[in-house]
Amino acid sequence: MKSKKIIYINIALIALLFFINIYQYNRITEFESQLGYNFQRTVRDSLFLLENDGDPNIWIKILKEEEGEITLASHIGEITRLSRQYYMMNGKISVIGDILNSLADDYHQLAITVKKESDYAKNQEEINLKINFLITLLNKADSISGENEKQYYKEFTDSESKTSKLIWREYKKYEKK
Repeated sequence: MKSKKIIYINIALIALLFFINIYQYNRITEFESQLGYNFQRTVRDSLFLLENDGDPNIWIKILKEEEGEITLASHIGEITRLSRQYYMMNGKISVIGDILNSLADDYHQLAITVKKESDYAKNQEEINLKINFLITLLNKADSISGENEKQYYKEFTDSESKTSKLIWREYKKYEKK
């Protein structure tokens, strides 16, 4: 009788552990999907910002307006926010954050040269170079993972993934220019 109770208790414990294991697996999967979604949003928000609000010619016109510096400060703040998101990804992908921070600095320098009424052609060229590089790179990175949040998670957390290798390789080429 006692041995039957022990067997039933053991079976119940094994079943309980099995269900706890499934529950934990599902929680981890949901967490990875959520992080993948956040990575996807960061990439797509970056693309949207760079493609729609990146043109330095627009910012030159805005800076010549009365409250233009405030509008540019908001834009720089958004770039800085996105750069921080990339720093939360694996080491190779975080270099995008470095480029975004450098881009924010370039916009700040553009504001200074426009205010001083100096020649800002070099600033425009530098901004356009970084924007074109980032748009091309982020489109390639986005196409690897597509719409799959779990795939985004895997690609943006594994330093040996296709996305990580692509970003690192392209960054090294860009750095040499």
